[in-house]
Amino acid sequence: MRGFAILGAALLASACVPAEAPEAPEAPDAAAQPFQTTMSEADRAACAADGGTVERRGRLGAELCVVPFADAGKSCTDASQCEGQCIAEEAGAQPGAQSLGGLCQADDRLFGCYSTIENGKVANTICVD
Repeated sequence: MRGFAILGAALLASACVPAEAPEAPEAPDAAAQPFQTTMSEADRAACAADGGTVERRGRLGAELCVVPFADAGKSCTDASQCEGQCIAEEAGAQPGAQSLGGLCQADDRLFGCYSTIENGKVANTICVD
């Protein structure tokens, strides 16, 4: 009986010993793969070939290829009337509110806060950075 008690105590004591933690996979070196804020010459050439211009946008000020829409600034009441989205002339309107009007999105890189118009009403408001 005494042997069982000693064996039980030994088992309990061994349960308290921490096991070796598995090795965590190595994280990629951030310096080896930085976020590019400047476009390569090849990307600049491709952008120009698509009719775009290279501009810095967003909080990071990253260079982006910006392609203008032919109907930019045209009055609209729905995105179906535009190449891009129909944007409320005044941002921040409540969804479902009757819109005073919208304008077709200027280019394919929309940043900042804006409200979209669908069927003549504000559909949603979003801020993109």
